Amino acid sequence: MPFDLSDVQENEEGWGPTTVPAQYGGLPFAPFEKRSYIGRMADWSARAEQYREQRMRNRPKEAQNEAFTLAAEDDAGFALVDTKQAQPVGAAQWDKGMRGRGRGGRFGRGRGRFAPAPTGEEAKFNAKFGKKVVTAPVSKWRKNQQANYGGNRWNDQKPVQHRDASVDVRPEWVVKGQITFQELQKMTMEVPDAVDVYTCGTVAHYEKQFDRINPKAEKALQRNYETAFYKVSTSDDPVIAKLHDDPKLKDVKVYATDAILAVIMAAPRSAYSWDLVINRVGDKLFLDKRSACTTDYVTNMETANDFGDEDKESVNHPSKMMHEATMINQAFSQQVLSKTEKPVEFDEPRGPFADADETPAPVSYRYRTFTLGKAPKAGEADKRVTVLCRGEVDGLMKGKQNEDLFCRLYALNEIGSKATGGVDWRQKLDSQRGAVLATELKNNSNKLAKWTLQAMLAGADLIKLGFVSRTNPKLNESHVILGTGVYKPRELAPLINLNPANSWGILKAIIDLCLTLDEGKYLLLKDPNKPVVRFYAVPTDAFDEPDEPEPLPEEDEEADYID
Repeated sequence: MPFDLSDVQENEEGWGPTTVPAQYGGLPFAPFEKRSYIGRMADWSARAEQYREQRMRNRPKEAQNEAFTLAAEDDAGFALVDTKQAQPVGAAQWDKGMRGRGRGGRFGRGRGRFAPAPTGEEAKFNAKFGKKVVTAPVSKWRKNQQANYGGNRWNDQKPVQHRDASVDVRPEWVVKGQITFQELQKMTMEVPDAVDVYTCGTVAHYEKQFDRINPKAEKALQRNYETAFYKVSTSDDPVIAKLHDDPKLKDVKVYATDAILAVIMAAPRSAYSWDLVINRVGDKLFLDKRSACTTDYVTNMETANDFGDEDKESVNHPSKMMHEATMINQAFSQQVLSKTEKPVEFDEPRGPFADADETPAPVSYRYRTFTLGKAPKAGEADKRVTVLCRGEVDGLMKGKQNEDLFCRLYALNEIGSKATGGVDWRQKLDSQRGAVLATELKNNSNKLAKWTLQAMLAGADLIKLGFVSRTNPKLNESHVILGTGVYKPRELAPLINLNPANSWGILKAIIDLCLTLDEGKYLLLKDPNKPVVRFYAVPTDAFDEPDEPEPLPEEDEEADYID
């Protein structure tokens, strides 16, 4: 259809309407601002001038000197010329001097304190005309900043490392509940008193000559392949089975080991994933662990910031460091014991777990009960829970009055001064032992907390710490002892920011949650990437070891091979 242009007025002298429309007649004109003018209501000249100037500034400029243009050839053979305007020789040097501050420039100190050395054409100019530019050395603080942050910008940080769970969660497992670390850190209760129930095994005396070791007189760590170490779970302990049937201990509702309880009590400090098995039998709780789980190993650099090599063949892979730390602790605990002084024997000197053909490590097992909670008032229900715990003692040390004191033997191991925060044990262990412990607390907060809690659960009077380092930071097979130190568990706790009242409160809260569950088997799992602990309902046959098939007779094997 044709357009009707009859209403459009033609202005031969300019643009716009020539008369005022009837519907707008008599209306006064009121500008929006006092500074507005009628002529600018439809004036695009100023905006066009701005766009023109912007285009002129952004337009590529031709190179003034072909000697300083950069050319590159692509796959098709075309030459690509850099059209960026090159500064004349020496212009960059003059420009930096004009923008500086102080001497060497118009407004400042020329190149600046942390400016890099000249490169490219500027360096050629200085070399040709003999001009020397003195740059200030990089300060020690600056080097530390570059070492800590890698010299990168804020958005160049390493991605967050995602860890794997300690056990594969099956789809059919049902989540019964969860509790966050933030909630656990608010728990508190009074530290309960312990009552000794049964003691067995053998404990040897500590050799005092190891107190003379220092970084200048180090001693090689010796491995002991003949001694057997046992990590028996709660349900497999024959002594706990006997004590369970003892009528004197009918009030006990929870059975566990010191290693299992320490994992729960130090849960908010953990970074790696861990899991525990909870068996609810009637009104009793058996806190167990899976065979060969991560609870049996000693971690290293667990709470360090983004440390660990993802290469499984590297000596600094988390699994390799766990095996290394476990081996060091076992070797250290046997090497520092006296070979001449007669050990102290209790009931069942060989221990309840050793076979006839094995040489068990001299360890004393102490079974003790703890009553968690306050005594009820008149008319209130008794909410106290009694826990039976099996603790371990590694050695005996002499006190000031020549009395025998139970002690736990542990070893901290250094994998390299650069990896552990720049504190070299060979240089700082004697003069700055506090700095060494502070670094270990930063990198192994969970491990130190569990060791301290295990010593408290076992009733150990002292903790003997050994400081072991690699002979070569790149190898994990050879180690040396650089020194030792002794601490009381209750005095070590505040040094590592451990609150025993909070730890016992965490244990009481977890036990109360477990007592609300129905009879069956459950899994307590720490999320690998979140500060959360979850409860899963699992089948009763979960984690059971399959029966090994009987080996075939030799004749049948030979017949099968011949066929």
